[in-house]
Amino acid sequence: MKISKRKNKFYNTERFGQPEIRVYHKKGYGKKSPRYLLKCGCCNEKLEIYYDKEGLEINGVNGSIEDWREILLPLLTN
Repeated sequence: MKISKRKNKFYNTERFGQPEIRVYHKKGYGKKSPRYLLKCGCCNEKLEIYYDKEGLEINGVNGSIEDWREILLPLLTN
C-alpha cells in the first residue's frame, strides 16, 4: 500500500477547494502492525488504519481486505 506524499498543512485548500486530508504513516514493529493516520484538514478528528497481508483494522473495526473492498469501493467509484 503506497500513498503519495502530501504537505500535511493545516487547512490547505490549494488542490480541491476544501481542506485536504493530512496523511501520516508509521512502520510496524514487534507485534504492532504498520498504520496510516488520517487527520481532518480543518480540525483534529482522526482515523487510524492498521494493515497487514490478511486484513485491515479501521478505527477498531477488523475485516479482511476483500470485505473492506466490497464495502468501500462502490463509495469511491461514484
